[in-house]
Amino acid sequence: METIISAVIIDDQQEAVEDLQYLIDKENPSVKVIASANSAQEGLVAILKHRPQLVFLDVVMPGMSGFELLELVPEINFHLVITTSFDQYAIQAIRSSAIDFLLKPVKASELKEAIERSRAKPAPTSKSQVALLEENLKSASQPIKKIALTIADGVQLVNLDDILYFESDGNYTTVFLKDDKSIVVSKAIGKFEEMIDRKDFFRIHNSYLININHVNKFIRSDGGYVVLENGKTITVARSKKDAFMEILGKIGSG
Repeated sequence: METIISAVIIDDQQEAVEDLQYLIDKENPSVKVIASANSAQEGLVAILKHRPQLVFLDVVMPGMSGFELLELVPEINFHLVITTSFDQYAIQAIRSSAIDFLLKPVKASELKEAIERSRAKPAPTSKSQVALLEENLKSASQPIKKIALTIADGVQLVNLDDILYFESDGNYTTVFLKDDKSIVVSKAIGKFEEMIDRKDFFRIHNSYLININHVNKFIRSDGGYVVLENGKTITVARSKKDAFMEILGKIGSG
């Protein structure tokens, strides 16, 4: 039998609170909603009083925002799930912070997956993740500059400019950095491709997403491959070659 997770719902729209409460009660008996709030002020009181393990939070609220609430929490010792109606740019900002989120109206299947992910995560949401999210949201229409990588004992923030390439291994991805370090993350490479959405990152092969700024050479022989700054060679997939050559052409003429 699964351990019961205590949860708090914070949303200025009472209808949104009730809809989420209904889905939790109906589909997720392992989660018990111990309090709800219609403002950040009330939500702060609920968090401090009940010390929940899981918080569903709408960050855009009148008066005090969800971010301001989180700044006032002495320690974030819970898993955070943002409930939002944000556009695609903001969604990329959320993904880059490795904070879970649910789009309104919330779907039962997505709620269940979010709850399962919160059980599997090794550590609560960190203040650094929240700060990264807030920073990225302020320039949501601009390409993100930094992402959060979930590691064994928490989260590591990484500048995208420091990443040489991502290498896929099924549902895991290894992130290789220019300081010769690497980080293994339990996330499929396609998720990183969606998250980053920057013109200087290119999915050169099913197993590789590279930072074009760190390519030293493109060799046409043997079907075509790139040589990165660290000497790593990566084959360009036949289906990707034309698109990659077009990108290189734009760089060369830029």
